[in-house]
Amino acid sequence: MDKVVTAFSQGGRLIYCGAGTSGRLGILDASECPPTYGTPHDMVIGLIAGGHKAILQAVENAEDNVQLGAEDLRQLNFNAKDVLVGIAASGRTPYVIGALEYARSLGAVTGAISCNPDSPIAQRADIAITADCGA
Repeated sequence: MDKVVTAFSQGGRLIYCGAGTSGRLGILDASECPPTYGTPHDMVIGLIAGGHKAILQAVENAEDNVQLGAEDLRQLNFNAKDVLVGIAASGRTPYVIGALEYARSLGAVTGAISCNPDSPIAQRADIAITADCGA
């Protein structure tokens, strides 16, 4: 949380990215920030593989495109002041991996939320949160 507060104080944003339900959860959290905390609408943003259409229906194979994760960040003018949090239950979604790699290449703070310790997204993040779902 401290990294996000620092980013906000320097004009940065919090960007969530994920595919399917993981992407929808990022969008849900981002959409709650303006009414709950009074943040500007562009301060916390949720990205989902496949774009706005994927919020309501599956966009097959969008999650498998590594380049799409980076491209979606470029479209937002993502920069080193921003923080990216990748969300993937499996911890290995290519869309999220591509976004994390792009964010790291810019020197941005990165985070990952998954259900698998030492997952590919956790390995690419500065801060990783693993929800232990049991066996």
